[in-house]
Amino acid sequence: MKTYFVASIKGRDSYFENYKAIVDALTGLGHSVAEFTLYPSKEYVYGLDAKEKKEFYEKMSKCISEADIVVVEASYPSINVGHEITLALEKGKPVIALHINGKEPHLLQGLLSEKLLILEYSLDTIREILEYGIEEAKTRIDMRFTILLPPKIVGYLNRISKEKRIPRSVFIRNLIEDKMEEEK
Repeated sequence: MKTYFVASIKGRDSYFENYKAIVDALTGLGHSVAEFTLYPSKEYVYGLDAKEKKEFYEKMSKCISEADIVVVEASYPSINVGHEITLALEKGKPVIALHINGKEPHLLQGLLSEKLLILEYSLDTIREILEYGIEEAKTRIDMRFTILLPPKIVGYLNRISKEKRIPRSVFIRNLIEDKMEEEK
């Protein structure tokens, strides 16, 4: 499974051992890991010029798009990491936000998303926590479903999509979710 790992570069001084343990556990569990947190120095990242920042952002965004799951070490608060979490959730990616005891990501706890798992870990439990988190996240990955529809329905969906400014799939998903709520 493709994972994207992100954590605060500023927090690396305090949490490098944790970051490394997470990446090692992910690879040890057989997952490929894309990340930009462990080895570029703070000076390198903060010293990027405008063109390099744009390229770095595009590369990061592409990694999120290509990932099945995003894993975040969230013990050290970071606006940049928060942006990457939001970007991942907007792209429909499950996010596993890890934190150590006493360093809960309070703002994330207010984010209600079925795609977000917030899990506490220690260096001793990281592998087990990730095994659990990945299995749970797998159940939250969107699945592609192809459906053949007659032209009359496609025309209706096209019109609704244009009027409401939402993708056709979102309209259909909302109808199904509404029906599911009715049946509760």
